[in-house]
Amino acid sequence: MKTSTRKPRTPNPSLPNPQTPAPDPTLEEIRQCAHDIYLARGGQEGLALNDWLAAEQQIQRKSGI
Repeated sequence: MKTSTRKPRTPNPSLPNPQTPAPDPTLEEIRQCAHDIYLARGGQEGLALNDWLAAEQQIQRKSGI
């Protein structure tokens, strides 16, 4: 019987690892997304918190968190 002398495969760092959790979105990513939501609904003032929370949820869905 022949024993294998092959080295174990090392993961390619450029490929996503399904076991590694996605990084949390940055504040800048959330800010930009919240601003886009604000603009999409016509720039109505007074809903900044709603826009921020919606942006967080939207980014999390996209990244699979």
